[in-house]
Amino acid sequence: MSPLSAAARRVPRELRICVLILLLCCAVPLLHAQCPSPDNDSNDPNAIFKRPAPLQKSAEPLLPEAGFLSNTHYTSRFFGFGFDLPLTVQGHEIMLPVMPEKQHALLMLQYENGERNGYIQVTATDPRPGYEVDTPEKEQEELQRWSQAGGGFGGPNQFPVPAFMLRSGRFYSSVRRHGRNYAAQYWAGINNYVVKVVIVTNDREFLRKARNLMAEARFYCPQDDGTLITAEGKPVKVEGEPYYGPTVPTFRVNAAIRDQPGKNIPTGEMIAGIYRNPEVGLQYRPPPGWDALPPDKDKDKNDPPPEGASLRERRFLHACSQTLLQIAPHPPPGVKDQQPGPTIILRALDPNCLSMHTAVSLTDKRTADEVAANLEQMGEFGEIDSDELVSMHGHLFMIFHGTLATTPRGEDLGQRMSQSIFATRYNKLLLMWSVMAPDAATLADVPTSDIHFDGSPPIELRASAQARK
Repeated sequence: MSPLSAAARRVPRELRICVLILLLCCAVPLLHAQCPSPDNDSNDPNAIFKRPAPLQKSAEPLLPEAGFLSNTHYTSRFFGFGFDLPLTVQGHEIMLPVMPEKQHALLMLQYENGERNGYIQVTATDPRPGYEVDTPEKEQEELQRWSQAGGGFGGPNQFPVPAFMLRSGRFYSSVRRHGRNYAAQYWAGINNYVVKVVIVTNDREFLRKARNLMAEARFYCPQDDGTLITAEGKPVKVEGEPYYGPTVPTFRVNAAIRDQPGKNIPTGEMIAGIYRNPEVGLQYRPPPGWDALPPDKDKDKNDPPPEGASLRERRFLHACSQTLLQIAPHPPPGVKDQQPGPTIILRALDPNCLSMHTAVSLTDKRTADEVAANLEQMGEFGEIDSDELVSMHGHLFMIFHGTLATTPRGEDLGQRMSQSIFATRYNKLLLMWSVMAPDAATLADVPTSDIHFDGSPPIELRASAQARK
């Protein structure tokens, strides 16, 4: 937390208390749930304003997506509310693309049972510009501005109550019907954020259950140490495991796009027909007759430009990764333009930057499935139909099979390539060999040649994977 400014320090404590008391008297109608301070000191004028304190600038703050999730219950650690879920988490989790820079995905569950279906989604939107309250001096400035403007209910200028004071302790709601479909929306203003819970379904029983559970939602008081207490000051026993939402938290995406950590990944180089990257600890020998291709600087011009979430996904991926090598068979003599043929692309991804967990054992199939879903969301890895886990000389590989749509240069119609991706975690990076060919039969004949990790025997990806099935 940043230190108080000189102006804030000069404000007499007695004056601050008077201003706060005045505002509290005006604001009582909106303060249905008051949060005490951790020590229950009723003399503390800031008692009801306790929120998780931001960490130092070098550390990650408590994120809006921070929560706890069990199979039947969700709790928001950041916003301080919790409710039982109308459906179980297992088998109903849905991954989402990264959110826009001022929006946050807290939860997404979906089900389908014959003709009946529905989903529940929880999101939050950042405060409006000028209403971000992160530090005591900003709170003080807002209180002074509010008071000087004649604020209050019925005040001359109707300046809004400082939003960090608005903790209603309840969700407001509305329900709409369109044909057979119902949409229920719940919203609350918490610490200047707008939190929304949206339930959409054609199943009246699911809607009834969800509405009953939302009516029983509980509001808590976040503390400086990240724990939760009730309005009476009692610690809350939270259900489930730490959870950060159905996609990468927005703070991390914004930070990656801004800082571009992927540019720090060593690119290596081709020397005498062998790709060497000593900083990563990798050496790769391309198949005989294959050449390194120059970077395609016109790729973004050839591909349809992504928009909205797709553009943000691409920026996020490129901020956290580096293309190390792209190779293809040497073209026959005299042939300049030819249809896309077999290609191998070697990439290095930073899993920490991408907030991506990777499989740690041959039985970790669920994590491999999650990685597959992550790769699909990023757009540049195509559609993944299946995945498997294989151990090769002490290195665990995730292998993904699917297709990738491409648009050849100068062509109007796209082409669907068959693809296999070999991915392994090494030296804090996720190294990925994307092997592509025009069809499955050609793909099966593409040699991957051998790779060397420091201190390991050579691995021929395709042959080694086949031998261990």
